[in-house]
Amino acid sequence: MEKELSRRDFLKGLGVVGATTAAATALSACSPSTSKPEEGSTDEVSQGSNWKNPPAEVTDFAQEIDCDVVVCGHGFAGLTACRELAEEGKSVYLVEKQPEDTFAPVGNEFAALNASILKERGVPEIDPVEFFQNWMLITGNYPNQELVMKFAQNSAANTDWYLSDLSEEDFATMTTAFFPKTEHQLDELSGVKFWPSVCSFYGDCNQKKIHEYNRAAAKANGATFMFGTEAQYVIMSDGAVAGLVASDANGNIKFNCKAVVIACGGFGGNPEMMTDLMPDMAGALVGEEALSSMSANDGRGVQMAYWAGAHLETCPIPGMNMKGLSLPGKMNCLPQAVWIDENGKRFCNEYYPTSEQRGLATVYRSRKTKFAVLDSNFPEYRQYTIPQHAGFTANEENIASLQESLDTAYAKFQGTYVEPEEKEGEQSQGPVTQVEYIADDTLEGLAAQLGLEGEAATNFVETINNYNAYCEAGADMEFGRDAKVLFPVKEPPFYACTFDPVLGETMVTCGGIITDGEQNALDENFEPIAGLYVSGNDCGRRFGYEYITPIPGCSLGMAITLGRECGKSVGKFLETA
Repeated sequence: MEKELSRRDFLKGLGVVGATTAAATALSACSPSTSKPEEGSTDEVSQGSNWKNPPAEVTDFAQEIDCDVVVCGHGFAGLTACRELAEEGKSVYLVEKQPEDTFAPVGNEFAALNASILKERGVPEIDPVEFFQNWMLITGNYPNQELVMKFAQNSAANTDWYLSDLSEEDFATMTTAFFPKTEHQLDELSGVKFWPSVCSFYGDCNQKKIHEYNRAAAKANGATFMFGTEAQYVIMSDGAVAGLVASDANGNIKFNCKAVVIACGGFGGNPEMMTDLMPDMAGALVGEEALSSMSANDGRGVQMAYWAGAHLETCPIPGMNMKGLSLPGKMNCLPQAVWIDENGKRFCNEYYPTSEQRGLATVYRSRKTKFAVLDSNFPEYRQYTIPQHAGFTANEENIASLQESLDTAYAKFQGTYVEPEEKEGEQSQGPVTQVEYIADDTLEGLAAQLGLEGEAATNFVETINNYNAYCEAGADMEFGRDAKVLFPVKEPPFYACTFDPVLGETMVTCGGIITDGEQNALDENFEPIAGLYVSGNDCGRRFGYEYITPIPGCSLGMAITLGRECGKSVGKFLETA
C-alpha cells in the first residue's frame, strides 16, 4: 500500500490543468480550517495523510460559468438532487468525470418503502415508524435519526417520482426480489425485522436507462450536464460556498455559485483514505491482506468537503460487505449450516439476522481454514432465508441446483461420479453450484477429509453432537442462535465446504462527512457550512459500523430518496441565500 506521495504526485493525481505551485497554506480559496493540526497534534495531516492537504489554488481558467448550484457526481444521489433542483427552477449544473458515451451507474436493485409499483404487485406496506425503530435497533442508534426518518417517510413518493417516466414495457422487466415469498421465508429473526420491498432492474430496463429518463427530465427543466468533467475543489469565501473549480479536456472551469452538492460515491479507490477512515479494519488486517474496493471512486467528494472545512466522521466508516465472510456464494450466505474453526469448534451465531454482521466474529480470529457443515436435510433448511442483500432465493430451481451439488459430492465420495459431457454454450445455473461440497457417511470421516486431526477431530464430533442437543432442546446455549433456525446435523450423509478467510475488501464505502438532517455539511463545531451539501456515499451516519439491509438495496434506495431530499434542502437554502 503506497502511503508516501510527493506533493507533485498529489497535484498530478488531481488532474488540475495549470495549477500553480503556491503553498496550499496560503490559499483562502480552498484551505479548510480543520486541516491544519496544532504542533504536537496526533492528526495525520503531516504524517502521511496526504489526501488531507488541499491543492494549490487554480488561477488559469478556460471557462467561467455563473449558476445557482453545482452537483458533483451523476450517481443516484447526484442525479436526483439535480433533477429536483431543475424542477424547482434553479440554475443547476452537474459535473461527472466519466465520459457520457461510457457512463454507467453502479447497481440495479434498490429498497423502496410503499412505492406504487410495489403496492400494485401486492408487496406488503411498511409502517415508516416501525422501519425507523428497526433500523436504529440494528445500528445501535448511531445514525443521523433525521436522515433515516426522511428515508422512511419519503421513500414512496420519491421512488414514484424517480420511476415516473418508465413505460408499462419497462415495468414489465422489473422484478421484486424475495417476493412473492417462498414457503419458509422469514420476516423476523431474533427481534430484527425484514421486508421484501425492493425494485430490481436487471432486464432490458436497467438503471442506466432509468438514469437517462431522469437526466432527460432534468434537462427539460434547464439542467446542464457536463460529462468528462472532474470536480477539483470548492471555492470558499468567509466560511460560505462561493463556487467550484473543475477541469475537463479543454482546461479548468470556474463555477460561481452559492451552493455545491457533493455526491461522488465514496473513497473505495483510495487506499490511503481507507486506511485513515476505516481504522477498525486497517488495524485488523494480517499478512498480505490489504484494504481494497470494487469501486474506483477516489474519494474526491470527501476530500473536497474536508478541504472546505467539513467534519469527518469520527467513528470507523462502514463498508459494504467488508466484515462478511467470502466464499463462492459467500459463507455468510450459508447461515443455515454450522460454522466450525480449525480447532473443530463453533465460534459464533451462524444465523445472526443481518448478513453483513454475521462475519464480525471472523475479523478478530485467525485466518486459518474454516468450515460450513450440514447434513442431508440441508436443501430443506436452506429454504429458511431472509430478504436481504446477501440473501438466497429459495425457489425450485435454486434448491434443485443445491441438491445436485450435494449429490455430486456424495457420488465423488463413493467413487461413482462420472463427469458429465459439457454442452456447448452451457453454463451452470443457481447461486450455490459454484460451491464444492465434501461428503461422508460419518462425522468422523468428514473431519478426516477436512484435515482435522487429534483433538481438533474429537472437538469436531463433540461440537456437532452438542449443537444437535441444543437443536433438540430448542435453545442454543453456546451462541444464542434463534430456535427458528436451529437445524440439526444428524442425518447422513454429512457435507461441508471450506473457507480460507481473507479480509479487507469492500464493495463500496458508505460515509465520510458529517451532515445535519438537511445533508448540510457541518464544520468543526458541528455548525452548518453555508451552501455545502453532501449526499449518497459521501454522506456519513446513515448506517452504523457496518452496512445493513433490512430490505435488499438500501444503499441505492437511500441515495435516490435522500438525493432528492438534498435537492429540496438546497432549494430552500437558495431561496434565502
